[in-house]
Amino acid sequence: MAIWQFRLILIPEDVLLKKYEVLPLKITQDGAEDFPWWSDRQPPIAFEKGIGAIIPQVESWSTSMRMWGVKHGDEAYVCYLDDDKSVVEEIGFRVDVRALAGGFVRDICAFTRNLKCVLLTGDYEILIPEESMVLAAISHSTSKKYLEDPVSTLKNLDTRKFEYGARPKKIED
Repeated sequence: MAIWQFRLILIPEDVLLKKYEVLPLKITQDGAEDFPWWSDRQPPIAFEKGIGAIIPQVESWSTSMRMWGVKHGDEAYVCYLDDDKSVVEEIGFRVDVRALAGGFVRDICAFTRNLKCVLLTGDYEILIPEESMVLAAISHSTSKKYLEDPVSTLKNLDTRKFEYGARPKKIED
Protein backbone atom coordinates (compact mmCIF):
# COMPACT_ATOMS: atom_id res chain seq x y z
CA MET A 1 0.00 0.00 0.00
CA ALA A 2 1.31 3.43 -0.92
CA ILE A 3 1.35 6.24 1.64
CA TRP A 4 -1.03 8.29 -0.54
CA GLN A 5 -3.65 5.54 -0.42
CA PHE A 6 -6.39 5.65 2.20
CA ARG A 7 -7.43 2.14 3.28
CA LEU A 8 -11.04 1.15 3.89
CA ILE A 9 -12.00 -2.36 4.98
CA LEU A 10 -15.60 -3.55 5.03
CA ILE A 11 -16.87 -5.07 8.27
CA PRO A 12 -20.37 -6.54 8.57
CA GLU A 13 -22.30 -4.15 10.80
CA ASP A 14 -24.29 -6.89 12.53
CA VAL A 15 -21.10 -8.77 13.44
CA LEU A 16 -19.52 -5.58 14.81
CA LEU A 17 -22.65 -4.84 16.89
CA LYS A 18 -22.72 -8.41 18.17
CA LYS A 19 -19.10 -8.06 19.33
CA TYR A 20 -19.31 -4.52 20.80
CA GLU A 21 -23.09 -4.05 21.39
CA VAL A 22 -22.86 -0.46 20.12
CA LEU A 23 -21.14 0.96 17.06
CA PRO A 24 -17.71 2.00 18.37
CA LEU A 25 -15.93 5.06 17.00
CA LYS A 26 -12.64 3.17 16.99
CA ILE A 27 -11.38 -0.32 17.75
CA THR A 28 -7.97 -1.58 18.74
CA GLN A 29 -5.51 -2.94 16.22
CA ASP A 30 -5.77 -6.38 17.82
CA GLY A 31 -9.57 -6.18 17.75
CA ALA A 32 -9.52 -5.25 14.08
CA GLU A 33 -6.90 -7.66 12.79
CA ASP A 34 -7.39 -10.72 14.97
CA PHE A 35 -11.16 -11.04 14.70
CA PRO A 36 -12.63 -13.14 11.83
CA TRP A 37 -15.20 -10.56 10.69
CA TRP A 38 -16.58 -12.64 7.83
CA SER A 39 -16.54 -16.09 9.49
CA ASP A 40 -20.21 -16.05 10.56
CA ARG A 41 -21.60 -14.13 7.59
CA GLN A 42 -20.55 -14.24 3.97
CA PRO A 43 -21.46 -11.61 1.38
CA PRO A 44 -24.11 -12.53 -1.21
CA ILE A 45 -23.10 -14.67 -4.17
CA ALA A 46 -21.58 -12.66 -7.03
CA PHE A 47 -20.99 -9.60 -4.81
CA GLU A 48 -17.71 -9.16 -6.72
CA LYS A 49 -19.75 -7.90 -9.70
CA GLY A 50 -20.58 -4.86 -7.57
CA ILE A 51 -16.88 -4.11 -7.19
CA GLY A 52 -16.39 -4.65 -10.92
CA ALA A 53 -19.09 -2.06 -11.62
CA ILE A 54 -17.02 0.47 -9.65
CA ILE A 55 -13.52 -0.33 -10.85
CA PRO A 56 -12.12 -2.76 -13.48
CA GLN A 57 -10.82 -6.15 -12.37
CA VAL A 58 -7.12 -6.90 -12.85
CA GLU A 59 -5.05 -10.05 -12.57
CA SER A 60 -4.20 -10.93 -9.00
CA TRP A 61 -0.75 -11.92 -7.79
CA SER A 62 -2.37 -14.41 -5.36
CA THR A 63 -4.52 -17.46 -6.03
CA SER A 64 -6.60 -16.64 -2.95
CA MET A 65 -7.31 -13.01 -3.91
CA ARG A 66 -9.23 -11.01 -6.47
CA MET A 67 -8.10 -7.50 -7.33
CA TRP A 68 -9.45 -4.44 -9.12
CA GLY A 69 -8.02 -1.07 -10.12
CA VAL A 70 -4.53 0.29 -10.62
CA LYS A 71 -1.56 -0.58 -8.41
CA HIS A 72 -0.83 2.36 -6.07
CA GLY A 73 -3.95 4.11 -7.40
CA ASP A 74 -7.61 3.44 -6.66
CA GLU A 75 -7.78 -0.26 -5.80
CA ALA A 76 -10.09 -2.92 -4.42
CA TYR A 77 -9.39 -6.45 -3.27
CA VAL A 78 -11.07 -9.47 -1.76
CA CYS A 79 -9.03 -11.97 0.25
CA TYR A 80 -10.35 -15.50 0.52
CA LEU A 81 -9.46 -18.27 2.95
CA ASP A 82 -8.95 -20.71 0.09
CA ASP A 83 -7.78 -20.86 -3.50
CA ASP A 84 -11.32 -21.77 -4.60
CA LYS A 85 -12.37 -18.27 -3.53
CA SER A 86 -15.42 -19.60 -1.72
CA VAL A 87 -14.93 -18.13 1.78
CA VAL A 88 -14.30 -14.38 2.13
CA GLU A 89 -11.77 -13.24 4.71
CA GLU A 90 -11.52 -9.52 3.88
CA ILE A 91 -12.97 -6.97 1.48
CA GLY A 92 -11.10 -3.71 1.08
CA PHE A 93 -10.57 -0.58 -0.96
CA ARG A 94 -7.65 1.80 -1.26
CA VAL A 95 -8.46 5.36 -2.29
CA ASP A 96 -5.76 7.28 -4.15
CA VAL A 97 -5.73 10.61 -2.31
CA ARG A 98 -3.48 12.17 -4.99
CA ALA A 99 -6.38 12.09 -7.45
CA LEU A 100 -9.34 11.91 -5.09
CA ALA A 101 -12.42 10.98 -7.07
CA GLY A 102 -15.65 11.71 -5.24
CA GLY A 103 -17.46 9.25 -7.46
CA PHE A 104 -15.17 6.43 -6.32
CA VAL A 105 -15.81 7.23 -2.65
CA ARG A 106 -19.55 7.54 -3.31
CA ASP A 107 -19.57 4.15 -5.07
CA ILE A 108 -17.61 2.52 -2.23
CA CYS A 109 -20.16 3.86 0.26
CA ALA A 110 -23.12 2.60 -1.79
CA PHE A 111 -21.49 -0.82 -2.20
CA THR A 112 -20.77 -0.94 1.55
CA ARG A 113 -24.36 -0.04 2.43
CA ASN A 114 -25.66 -2.71 0.03
CA LEU A 115 -23.59 -5.31 1.91
CA LYS A 116 -24.87 -3.92 5.26
CA CYS A 117 -21.34 -3.10 6.37
CA VAL A 118 -19.38 -0.28 7.96
CA LEU A 119 -15.89 0.87 7.03
CA LEU A 120 -12.71 0.42 9.03
CA THR A 121 -9.90 2.89 8.31
CA GLY A 122 -6.16 2.31 8.55
CA ASP A 123 -6.31 4.12 11.91
CA TYR A 124 -8.93 1.59 13.09
CA GLU A 125 -11.73 4.15 13.09
CA ILE A 126 -15.22 2.93 12.26
CA LEU A 127 -17.08 4.98 9.66
CA ILE A 128 -20.65 4.66 8.55
CA PRO A 129 -20.65 4.45 4.74
CA GLU A 130 -21.54 8.05 4.01
CA GLU A 131 -19.49 9.98 1.46
CA SER A 132 -19.12 13.07 3.64
CA MET A 133 -17.85 11.03 6.59
CA VAL A 134 -15.29 9.19 4.47
CA LEU A 135 -14.10 12.38 2.77
CA ALA A 136 -13.70 14.04 6.20
CA ALA A 137 -11.62 11.10 7.42
CA ILE A 138 -9.48 11.29 4.28
CA SER A 139 -8.92 15.02 4.77
CA HIS A 140 -7.42 14.33 8.24
CA SER A 141 -5.43 11.27 7.20
CA THR A 142 -1.70 10.66 6.96
CA SER A 143 -2.23 10.13 3.23
CA LYS A 144 -3.54 13.68 2.84
CA LYS A 145 -0.89 15.15 5.16
CA TYR A 146 1.78 13.45 3.05
CA LEU A 147 0.53 15.21 -0.08
CA GLU A 148 0.57 18.58 1.68
CA ASP A 149 3.95 18.20 3.44
CA PRO A 150 5.79 14.97 2.56
CA VAL A 151 9.01 15.67 4.48
CA SER A 152 7.34 16.57 7.76
CA THR A 153 4.84 13.73 7.44
CA LEU A 154 7.55 11.13 6.82
CA LYS A 155 9.65 12.42 9.73
CA ASN A 156 6.68 12.05 12.08
CA LEU A 157 5.54 8.61 10.93
CA ASP A 158 5.10 5.68 13.23
CA THR A 159 6.23 3.06 10.70
CA ARG A 160 4.43 0.28 12.58
CA LYS A 161 1.18 1.92 11.48
CA PHE A 162 1.90 0.94 7.89
CA GLU A 163 3.04 -2.59 8.59
CA TYR A 164 -0.30 -4.38 8.42
CA GLY A 165 -0.44 -6.90 11.20
CA ALA A 166 2.71 -5.62 12.91
CA ARG A 167 2.54 -5.13 16.65
CA PRO A 168 5.10 -3.91 19.16
CA LYS A 169 7.19 -6.77 20.48
CA LYS A 170 6.67 -7.73 24.08
CA ILE A 171 9.74 -7.83 26.23
CA GLU A 172 9.89 -10.97 28.34
CA ASP A 173 11.46 -10.86 31.80
